[in-house]
Amino acid sequence: MDFVKIANFNNKLEAETVAHALDPLGIPFVIKSDEGLFGEGGVSDQVFLKVPEDKVALAKSALQGLTDELV
Repeated sequence: MDFVKIANFNNKLEAETVAHALDPLGIPFVIKSDEGLFGEGGVSDQVFLKVPEDKVALAKSALQGLTDELV
């Protein structure tokens, strides 16, 4: 199953909060972060929300209005 980036966030808490809106739809998600890779202020402070490629449209529709961070 290939996961595709659908949104960027500034921190994990925001990403997780928004991502859990996908739970009732049964859409799995992955939150990828470079945060803390080399301690505080690591390589990047970007956090990415990824969903399966075949669920992108449904996930974006479900998250519409919850975040302005959709890609």
